[in-house]
Amino acid sequence: MTAATASATEPARFAAMRDRLIDVWLDRWPGWGRALGFHDRYDAKLSDYSAAAISRAVAAGQKELADLTSVDASSLSPDDALDLALMKRSATRWLFDEVDVGEPTTRPTFYAELFGVNDYLDKEYAPLEERAKRLLSHEEAALTQVAHIRENLKLPLSNPIAKVAVRVFAGYASYLRGEVQTRLKAVGDDAFRARFAATNERLAVEATKISEWLERDVVPTGDDSHVLGVARYKKLLEVQEGLSMPLADFKRQGEADLAANKAAFEALAAKGTTLPRPKAADYLATATTITEEARRFVVDHQLVTIPTNDRAIVRETPPFARWNPASLDMTGAFETPVSAFFNVTLPDPSLPQEQQDEYVQTFAALRMTTAHEVYPGHFVQGLWSYRAPSKFQKMVWSYSFGEGWAHYVEQMMLEQGFGGGDPANAMGQLQQALMRDCRSVVSLGIHTEGMTIEQGEQRFMNDCHLDKANAHEQTVRGTFDPGYFAYTLGKLQILALRGEAKKRLGGAFSLQRFHDALLSHGTPPVALIHDRVLADLTTPAR
Repeated sequence: MTAATASATEPARFAAMRDRLIDVWLDRWPGWGRALGFHDRYDAKLSDYSAAAISRAVAAGQKELADLTSVDASSLSPDDALDLALMKRSATRWLFDEVDVGEPTTRPTFYAELFGVNDYLDKEYAPLEERAKRLLSHEEAALTQVAHIRENLKLPLSNPIAKVAVRVFAGYASYLRGEVQTRLKAVGDDAFRARFAATNERLAVEATKISEWLERDVVPTGDDSHVLGVARYKKLLEVQEGLSMPLADFKRQGEADLAANKAAFEALAAKGTTLPRPKAADYLATATTITEEARRFVVDHQLVTIPTNDRAIVRETPPFARWNPASLDMTGAFETPVSAFFNVTLPDPSLPQEQQDEYVQTFAALRMTTAHEVYPGHFVQGLWSYRAPSKFQKMVWSYSFGEGWAHYVEQMMLEQGFGGGDPANAMGQLQQALMRDCRSVVSLGIHTEGMTIEQGEQRFMNDCHLDKANAHEQTVRGTFDPGYFAYTLGKLQILALRGEAKKRLGGAFSLQRFHDALLSHGTPPVALIHDRVLADLTTPAR
């Protein structure tokens, strides 16, 4: 075969490989298929969590990565080349999690799919009665798999990771016995309701057993095995972000952003700026009002195109996700109708009222969180990802771009006047930025510098002005989510790209045009679309 012939056939070879691997991967991880919206094919189907099946999947994944690496990217179109890069990165990251980190043997929450049935209730892709039947089948399938959790986990586990898992599995039990049972208590005939109630309770019992086992037998003997070490941390930077910078440079970047934001925050504090909070009883209503204000601000100031008229609904965070103060649950790229929930975590009602009121975010922090999660953050980015030019670009999500965009827009919205120039809002935005800066330096500290949980808490309290309870939660997150440096990293990458675009376009630059170009390729790592975005902005429209 001549070089010219090989170049001509390579796009067809890759296209066939891509289509095959998409099907293989979604069959391997049906939860991914459900999240994307392929419900008819993947509802009630679960991954095989037996040790033998996991070993077979790893071997297959290594072969798949080798096949992808053999493709000549220079012969592909720009979108195919981006697909290839994204597929290689996806395969590499999955192998890192499964092999280098060993999640099946070290992370109890690796098995969350078995208990995570909320999508069947939250997403209205079919009549409730049909979704209830699929949910029941999911739970029945889950009950055949739960034994693998304790079979696969190798003790001792990381102490902080085990403690978080205690809460997560207790939250699943609470959710199954609470909202799931309540929502479906009148669905179907008597036979269905009896079968569902029995199955749902059995799954809740299993979640409770796991939580109790972890608390009783695992936490007391837990260790610091969550620490990645220098070699694996460098590999994480490579597989997650495509970065190969020395760790000293990575640290310097995070510390510099922290120092700048800390100085600005403390200057506002010195002027007597305060951060009032809403009452706990008013928190959901306040979040709803701010969400609508943020949407109007984005539209009125033409900051980014909102592709559809779909809205995000504010609600209380489900029990199993209460470790996170706020989040967004959204339909997948291939799902209709579009639905999204802005989850806001309320304080434990058993706490004294004063502690409940101290738990909720300040008005300023809630304003920034709303920008981050909804307008123009994750929700708007999600709407754009539905329009990405290829199937795989619609399927994947990059930590640095996904969270980097959401963090970037907090700063951008403030720069554009969201919040009316109130210095409290500037202070709230800086506090959010400091928290993300501390995530970056604490992640590096925990995993490469011997930093303890207590030392991490001190950094969050002293440098980022968090209270002890939130400082503890943020530090512990770094043990099981070391990649949470992505918030600051992605923000800095987007700001740098925006600066380049401004320099090239001069007076023709507009935020809306830049943001639309940035969001038009889905959510890949910023580095992979850097040149494409600049080309899109500088190429005359036809």
